Amino acid sequence: MFELLKDILVDDLQMRADDVTPTAGRTEVGLDSLAVIELSSVLSERLGIEIFDYELLELATVGDIAALLEARCRSAAARSADRRV
Repeated sequence: MFELLKDILVDDLQMRADDVTPTAGRTEVGLDSLAVIELSSVLSERLGIEIFDYELLELATVGDIAALLEARCRSAAARSADRRV
């Protein structure tokens, strides 16, 4: 999930690839409040899950964001599987 997030940060939000590491803080990669809103929108659209900007603002590192995305995707997949049963 980190690599997908990194691709989005670099390709869509124009962050520097060298700055995007799992331990980098939001400010280190350039994720100010406006960029977080844009990231929230891109993630929701691209992954089909709901991610709110305030959730992203509460996280300290890019790795924390990736972990939230992974958990949210697992949860969405589980709900989808439950509906099919």
